[in-house]
Amino acid sequence: MSETTVSPAEALIAARRGPSLAEIATLPVPADIDAGFAAQAAVSRALGYRNAGWKVAIAEGGRPVAGLMPGPWLEPGMTYRGVHGAELRVEIELAIRLGRDMPLRPGRPYSREELLDHCDAAFVGIEIVESRIDDWTHVPFPLWIADSLGHGGYILGPQVPFAIFDDIPALTCTVELDGDVLYERQAVHANGDPLVPVLAWANRAEEGPLGGLEAGQIITTGSLCGGVLAPTVGPVVTRLDPVTAISFALAEQAD
Repeated sequence: MSETTVSPAEALIAARRGPSLAEIATLPVPADIDAGFAAQAAVSRALGYRNAGWKVAIAEGGRPVAGLMPGPWLEPGMTYRGVHGAELRVEIELAIRLGRDMPLRPGRPYSREELLDHCDAAFVGIEIVESRIDDWTHVPFPLWIADSLGHGGYILGPQVPFAIFDDIPALTCTVELDGDVLYERQAVHANGDPLVPVLAWANRAEEGPLGGLEAGQIITTGSLCGGVLAPTVGPVVTRLDPVTAISFALAEQAD
């Protein structure tokens, strides 16, 4: 009797429908980053996700990468419910909303000023990182791409001036869980300017299977505090001082 091999896309579709976690020991790894993007797109199509947003980053070697953000999209004060056994991480981030489409422009890369000109709002947001892989501490990068860079959900906070992107070191990040301070440090972004990975993605070589940047989409620009592990569930207070505080709760999904 022949063995049936489940593709990464099939495994991640089942995990998100479960909801459950996919066992990494049984997952084949996409051949490369492009194969990871193809798997991510297949998951999105199968589950009927609307391309409401993106998380962006720059991989080793300088290649821009992104994950689709299907949500859940939450408001401050709401509860994010994770899969039993999943690791949940909290990231304080800045996000932008596109007011106009940004089609690819080969040979004419967008500038930072043009990027901001295509945006109609900026926000403070909280991304919940919840990989659908049972142990994502040593996940090969193409598989991490297939898993939408571990996107779980997003809490969209208050609108802020675009000038906030110009002085990230002036900000302080704090994450509290059930009254305990898990993190309190000066804000720092891996690329210095949080708009760098957005601009890199807007200027990528080709559109690929995930689609394009369109008006109305939210693009979150990457963590200002790393990924703060939540050791348990409960009420969370995040602060980006002196700008705002965002409260929400973490909980497990009901059986």
